[in-house]
This record gives sequence, C-alpha cells and structure tokens, in this order.
Amino acid sequence: MIITPMGKGGNGGQLYPDFVGKRAIFTGYGTGPVSSSNTVGDVLSVALPSYYVDAFLDGASIDGLYTVIGFPTAITPRSPINLFYYTKAGAQVTPGTNLSGSTFMISCFVGQY
Repeated sequence: MIITPMGKGGNGGQLYPDFVGKRAIFTGYGTGPVSSSNTVGDVLSVALPSYYVDAFLDGASIDGLYTVIGFPTAITPRSPINLFYYTKAGAQVTPGTNLSGSTFMISCFVGQY
C-alpha cells in the first residue's frame, strides 16, 4: 500500500510529515490490495520521495470494517513493513480478499534517506 499524506495544513499544504527530532510522524491514506495475502502481506510505502517507513503505529479502514497491523520483515534499520488485514471482529481476512474498495488511514514514523 502506498499512503498519501493528509492535507490541509498551513496555507493549504500537507499536514504530514510532522517532524519530531530526526523522525517524522506521518498519517496518510491508501487503498487496500486487490488480493490480500496472509503469508507475505502488503508492503507499506510512503508517496513522498526520499522517505522510508521506520515504524508502523496504527491503521484502519475509514468505514470501520477492517483494521491493519504492520510487521517489519527483519529487525534492521529501514526494514520494509508488511501489512496484514483483520476484520473488526479480530479475524484475519480470508486470503485473496479484494480490499481495493476500502480506504485505510495509516499512521507511522518515517525517516529521510
């Protein structure tokens, strides 16, 4: 999933990223995958050049039907984050579920290359 920053900050610009020391808080939105995977997940990336996802914080669909949990692929700096999708009842979605009609709000910490 590629997440786009939320707007309207000062002068109508982006609200995020919001820098905190050498990292930034980032909240954005993106659509779910056409076919969900319960084994490899959906790689999370940011729609801003020169940024990487440092840590996943939280995520859910805006219609309230799904939550999303992010797991790093390794315990290393700048490790990709894979997303896994769950129903609001807590069950992991069935493999192959089409979530492309759902918009998700995602919060994470990002860093710059």
